[in-house]
Amino acid sequence: MPFDLLSAHGIAALPNSVAAILTIGVPVLLALGFGHLMFALFTPLEFTANAFVGSVKYSFVVEVYAVVAALTLVGSWEIYQTARDTLQKEVGAVYMLALTVDAYNLPQQQDTRTEMRAAIRGYAASVVSDDWPAMQAGAPVALGSERAFQRLARAFLDADPATASQQAVAQNAVQWVANVSDARIARLSVMSRTLSGLIWFLVLTVSVAVIAFQWFFGGGSQGMHYAMGAVIAIIVGAVLLVALKLAFPFVGDPALLSPRAYYELMQVS
Repeated sequence: MPFDLLSAHGIAALPNSVAAILTIGVPVLLALGFGHLMFALFTPLEFTANAFVGSVKYSFVVEVYAVVAALTLVGSWEIYQTARDTLQKEVGAVYMLALTVDAYNLPQQQDTRTEMRAAIRGYAASVVSDDWPAMQAGAPVALGSERAFQRLARAFLDADPATASQQAVAQNAVQWVANVSDARIARLSVMSRTLSGLIWFLVLTVSVAVIAFQWFFGGGSQGMHYAMGAVIAIIVGAVLLVALKLAFPFVGDPALLSPRAYYELMQVS
């Protein structure tokens, strides 16, 4: 998968270690570099004279950053939680369908059982091979697993129950197929609800402001000031990293959400 380091999606798609170095290392270097520049341009006396006014203004910048960071983290967590719950619902419904196959245990229903198992395996394989790459790329899914889902639905909805227990199972199967349909649509639409580029631009802007503005006032030891600046930069970078990973849960190495459960369904026999 090609990486676009100028986009939030591209950074989230990086291996976790590389993404951490980028999102934390760059702010630290920015903070230390900006601090070195400010100490070269201004004298300690000028920093001390600006300490009171600078601290008041910096408090305002920090409050704005706190609000923006909190809203971004909440939005990212909601995207991750929705995607996770949707996958669990879909996989759970398909698994329940797999458990119902053996209910059609009459000799003349052998073809029905075979088609049901094949439809489950085909649907899981289509999600992995067709849907998942598009979800990782953040691209719309054209057909994807649509045909495989239609086969799955027909395999269970068209089954002819021959006993009372099979009739009860068939009634439940209707709801499980509906659950798969709802969860599939929700899964495919998760990435369309991701945070917009304007939000990420705002997060980046206030992050840079927090990192840079702290150097407009100071006092005491320069070494201590550099250390505090680095700590603030690490916190800012860590917040950005977590927000990115939560907002794009299908990408990364490892990704927060993987198709492992669908691989298990591909083994249904």
